Amino acid sequence: MEDMPIEDEWLSQILGEGTRKHYTRTITYFKEFLKTSSAEDLINFRKRERNFETRIIQYFQWLQKERGVTSNSARAYVIGLQSFFNYAGCPVKLKNKLPKLHMKIESWKPTLGDLQKLYKFGDISVKAWLSLSRDIPARMGDMLKITNDQIESGEFTLLSKKESVVGKCYVSEDTRALFKQLETAKIVLPKSQRGIDKMIANACKIAGLPKRINQHLLRKLWISTAINIGIPEVIYKILSFKSVPQEVLTYYLDRQNLKDSWSKVIETIPLENKSSENGKVTSLEEDSKLFAEALWELVKPVVEKKRLEKLMQGGQRGTIGLIEVEAIPTDPKEGLKLFLKLRKGEENERGK
Repeated sequence: MEDMPIEDEWLSQILGEGTRKHYTRTITYFKEFLKTSSAEDLINFRKRERNFETRIIQYFQWLQKERGVTSNSARAYVIGLQSFFNYAGCPVKLKNKLPKLHMKIESWKPTLGDLQKLYKFGDISVKAWLSLSRDIPARMGDMLKITNDQIESGEFTLLSKKESVVGKCYVSEDTRALFKQLETAKIVLPKSQRGIDKMIANACKIAGLPKRINQHLLRKLWISTAINIGIPEVIYKILSFKSVPQEVLTYYLDRQNLKDSWSKVIETIPLENKSSENGKVTSLEEDSKLFAEALWELVKPVVEKKRLEKLMQGGQRGTIGLIEVEAIPTDPKEGLKLFLKLRKGEENERGK
């Protein structure tokens, strides 16, 4: 490493690929800011100027003005610079001179209703992606690595690229069915973040949502739901690819309560709305109700005829006649129960 430039030497000891790319960009921007092309010049500037920290503060402001980055992003670039100068043996002291990194507060939080609306109006590709994102609260880069074979297996582990954390993934039957439909129709989902973002953005527009739902918001919705329903911290962290002690991870990965907890979260985020706006039951339950009404209309004359026959016979209490002399039910399901009870009584009488 003796013949290696200081910049390359510094970058070579950074293990995270994403961090290394970010720090490379940091140095590139700082060179542009100081109008130089050499990392050695940066070190000379640092050693020569007594108030070099002022340069860093100006750089922080320049990033926001000229590069259009947020205060948080500019602060992250400065952290990369501090790492470089620390490695070069001339650290920069910035304590209390720059704002601290602050937690990002979302200006819009999608509700379960928004998610269900998006699912309702989305095509098969949108439905499949939303269903997979509901099952697996991973970051976009990790989601794009998931294969069809993993989805079909229904259960697998996944290494998070950002934090190098192993998490447990479960895939619901609904999601597997949707991906089977994609395979049958020979439809391929976008392979890039840009493609997925564009697909979901178009779906949000069609669904009439006030803003666009992205992967970050889907992940936050999952984690917030897990916390709200009381899922233990260590479990929702494993399921959402957050860091936990290695010995804890090994202990929990194959435990049944990990999947049970996942199921509770999934049940709390149904993608299909079972109730309409006026409170009436929809979908399968509504179809069942309509079928009962139609069937009752068919058998109602039979029940009325039997009722009249029993009245003519002077039905006695304690016999089958008691059922027929009572009022005809107004509820179709109750009417069908009466019909079945009547048929059973007749069969018993014939068997005597």
